[in-house]
Formats: sequence, structure tokens, C-alpha cells
Amino acid sequence: MTDLHTHILPGMDDGARDVTQSVAMLRMEREQGLKAVVLTPHFYSDRESIEHFLLRRKRSFSELTCRLEQLPGEEYKTLPALYLGAEVAWRSELLEKEELPLLCIGQTKNMLVELPFTPWTDGTIKQLYELIVCFGITPVIAHLERYLDRQDPKIIRKLLELDVPIQISCAAFEGFFVRRKVMKLLREGYTCLAASDCHDCTCRPPDMDMALKVIRRKLSENKVSELVCCADELARGN
Repeated sequence: MTDLHTHILPGMDDGARDVTQSVAMLRMEREQGLKAVVLTPHFYSDRESIEHFLLRRKRSFSELTCRLEQLPGEEYKTLPALYLGAEVAWRSELLEKEELPLLCIGQTKNMLVELPFTPWTDGTIKQLYELIVCFGITPVIAHLERYLDRQDPKIIRKLLELDVPIQISCAAFEGFFVRRKVMKLLREGYTCLAASDCHDCTCRPPDMDMALKVIRRKLSENKVSELVCCADELARGN
């Protein structure tokens, strides 16, 4: 089982403040049965270049890896496997960046994309289509539940018709009204994947176990297995 959306890398964004908190979050992921975690710090192209972001990410990951290797006994081996990625705040100018594929998850062609909260248009959908066609990159749409009451339903439907993976934050399965909308998407056959979008150990902790319990109550075990396998494949590129 893979958590595709996390802010566990230390000191990168509004997620883990230091490596001690990062390790604590990874332990929480392990306790919930996670076998892999994708590290997806925020990337804002209007604030820094891709090159600078990748350098910061490399340093942060090195710091985390060094601490993990110092853990007592065999604990390091029991923690989830780690994949590097980014939560890419979408801007149309990104289509001009040759380095864009470097922001994909691990060695895959899958990229976690955060769409803007400003109104989506047909142009937004066209840009995502160009990302697929021109770069061969599959956008994984981050936390779609945040947009369901904010964006034009017709544009949301066009987004869904692109048949790209949709990430739903685990917290969305707690509230009745949002959960109902998300479950409707799942029942309609869209590839909606639960991920924690965790930022810390208390206010926004890893909570994959809660979401999966809800999904198991509402859907068949075969459907749950299908969604879990899809998340694993997105991280590994199978």
C-alpha cells in the first residue's frame, strides 16, 4: 500500500519542520501498514526554478536518509520505501520547461499536480492534455475534493473525461457531504486514490487507515484491492 501525497521531507515546505518529525511521521505510516511513501513537497514555479527545488529536495532527502540509517536495530528496514516526487502547483508556463519531467514520481512519468483555485476553463483542460501528449506525463490531480464546490461542474466533468488518476485526501472520507461526493466518483469507476497529504503528526497526520476503513465499508474488497494496486503502480511505474 502506497501513500502518494505526503509532506514528510524535513524543512521543505509547510510539512515536517525537521528530521525528527519526519521520522515520527514515517513510523505512523508503518503502523498503518504502508509499504511505500511518495515524498511530494510543494513546488511553485513562480518562487524558484526547478533546478533550485531539486537541489533543496536532494539535501533534505539526504538529511532524512542519514537519520534513518542511524536508527537502532533493524527498524530502518521496517519503514516504508521512499520515492521522491513533488506537488506541482500548475501554471501554464510549465509547459515550456524542458526539465519538467524531473518533477515526476520516482522514475515514472506520473506527476502529482495541484490545480489552481482560480476558475478552471477549457484552457486548463487543454494544458493538461498537452502535458500528456507533449511530455508523455500523466498528471495525478491532487485533492480533487477541494474543488468540487468551487469549480464549474462541466469543467470538472471534462477533467474526469481525461481519465487521469484523481487523488482524494483521506480527511475527505470523514465528512458526510464530501464523502458522499467522493464515493459517487468511485462508484462511477473513476480512478480515485486515497492519500494522506500529511503535514505533521497531529493536525494533519498520516491517516490512510481511516480512509481505507471507510472505503471497505462502502465498496467491494475487489474494488479496494484495485485502488491499492493502482497507487502502487503509479509510484513504481509498472
